[in-house]
Amino acid sequence: MIDRMFAKPRLPYVGRMDRHDDAAWLIWSNKWGCWYRPDSCGYTTDIAEAGLYSKDEAAEHYDGPQTPRKFRDTEPFPLSAARRHIDLCERDIEQAYAAAKAAVGRLRRALHPSQIQTQEIHA
Repeated sequence: MIDRMFAKPRLPYVGRMDRHDDAAWLIWSNKWGCWYRPDSCGYTTDIAEAGLYSKDEAAEHYDGPQTPRKFRDTEPFPLSAARRHIDLCERDIEQAYAAAKAAVGRLRRALHPSQIQTQEIHA
């Protein structure tokens, strides 16, 4: 769950720039594992602090499909992919919260006085 929050979105690399017409893009640094800040001034793991770039600016960070994955220093992501990524993070958090709340409910029921049988305590 938490891992997804600090990772890049999953989106096919090949043809990315052609398939998406978003006006706003984000740039991911594969080298540092985080987002470019506005005006390429540093990096951040917080997507809310990431810079927004035009498609032309983002294209400068797209090495093309011929570049092997291990040599891609940066990757552009359309804003729509980032929004979808955030939606998936929110879903993960909601599912984790529901599971944790259910576990607490099971503990409360198991520890309710009506469920506990009195046992002799040996000193």
